[in-house]
Amino acid sequence: MKKGVVIGGGIAGLVSASILSAQGFEITLLERNEQLGGKCRDIRMGEYQFDFGPSTITMPWVFEQVYREAHCTLDPELRFLPLMINSRNFFLDSKFIDLTADPEYMAHQMGELCPEDRQSLVAYLHETKRMYEVVEEIFLEQSSMKWKDFLNPSMTKALFSVHAFQTMDSFHKRYFEDSRLLAMMNRHATQMGSSPYQIPATLAFPAYLEMVQGVHYIEGGNYRLIEAFARLAEDTGVKVCTQSGVEEVLVENGQVRGVRLENGDDVPADFVISNVDVRTTQESLYPEEYRKTERAEPTLSSFLMLLGTDRKWPHLHHYNRFFPADSGREYIDIFEQKQWSYSPMISICNSSYTEPERAKQGEGSNLSIMVHVPANIGNQRDENWFERYYQYRDELIYQLEGTWGLEGLEDSIEVQQLYGPKEIEAMSGAWQGSLYGPALHGRKAFLRPSMKESRFQGLYYTGGSTHPTGGAPMAAISGMTIAKIVQQDAEHKMKVNV
Repeated sequence: MKKGVVIGGGIAGLVSASILSAQGFEITLLERNEQLGGKCRDIRMGEYQFDFGPSTITMPWVFEQVYREAHCTLDPELRFLPLMINSRNFFLDSKFIDLTADPEYMAHQMGELCPEDRQSLVAYLHETKRMYEVVEEIFLEQSSMKWKDFLNPSMTKALFSVHAFQTMDSFHKRYFEDSRLLAMMNRHATQMGSSPYQIPATLAFPAYLEMVQGVHYIEGGNYRLIEAFARLAEDTGVKVCTQSGVEEVLVENGQVRGVRLENGDDVPADFVISNVDVRTTQESLYPEEYRKTERAEPTLSSFLMLLGTDRKWPHLHHYNRFFPADSGREYIDIFEQKQWSYSPMISICNSSYTEPERAKQGEGSNLSIMVHVPANIGNQRDENWFERYYQYRDELIYQLEGTWGLEGLEDSIEVQQLYGPKEIEAMSGAWQGSLYGPALHGRKAFLRPSMKESRFQGLYYTGGSTHPTGGAPMAAISGMTIAKIVQQDAEHKMKVNV
């Protein structure tokens, strides 16, 4: 029986560990923190409960596939609730647009708010559906892409067919004249950690998933997904060890031999899967002679305010976005100026809209207020970084109260907690607090860090910093993919040694 160690108990780590254990591997999962989940966490403050991590869920069938590959049935406690409104999007003209998978409601809204783009939206969704189907075949189901793949005629043809050599912004301008629709669709770039002015149009396919397949929320909070995967790991025989930080991956004669824990203990293994950020693994967990310090640009990070309030606001839905007048300014601030933007798109997850009991027994709101910021650079390098957190917090609350109709927000706050790139880095090992590893603009967006270490044998990567990208369903796909690769490598070694 092959022994393996999985470093990190995020979604991808739990998925890969469970599937490999179900296939007969002896798997130990090591999590540095007391709580599993990586960036996905359950946070409770008094009478308020929050999700730290994904606010909504797409592609629920991916999680069902995880259970099939682990030879188990779907956990009955894991229930996906479809949201009638994916997101409510507010603009400075005092109007809002509800994005939904309900075609009749979308047609009604388009007819009233932006009739000139009504037919264009239909055409856009047809095109993004086709793009998703191609991406699923040539990208999601592969372990990675390399530069030489671009020289393959069939691959090049496929990439042209999904607008890989056109920016997302220019692609969207082919369909939409209304600046509000353009802003809403361009924000899909941030789901990949990039800017719509730099990322390929190919990666607009989440629009199809959200507006045709729909968006879900997990009953009881999205951390229920981690709890379910933890039970799956236990059921399949994974040895899960929390508060077990890894200090170093052990390599001998070009082959992984296990890991050394922070307490000095060694855990032997034939292979290691790192669910820690690829760059963090290379800089901090490699043996000294292999460590990397290459220059790279991180993707964006986020600033998050968890606010428990003693009141509700009737115009807020489950998930809300507030767009500034110049929605493109934020991307310039983050990616070119490396500054925290003072005209950001503000996102608010208000899961107490769907489950009132998550906020003061139904009498309050649990607001997860998030804006994108640069990774651990720029303002983060100031010694008074936490003071800057509160300055930024005050600015955002001022905007929400004065511009976006959340009157009395400041006075209604009963509990609060602030998180920025530093906290995200400390919590999950994310390199410089980046959400998706190194920034990969242009064609590099397809060249995610490899899932296999090339300089020595037996080290693999999984999670949001490698293939395919970040987000809960993509992390699950990453976990399933690396489990297949490890299984294939093990079978190949057995044949060679026969």
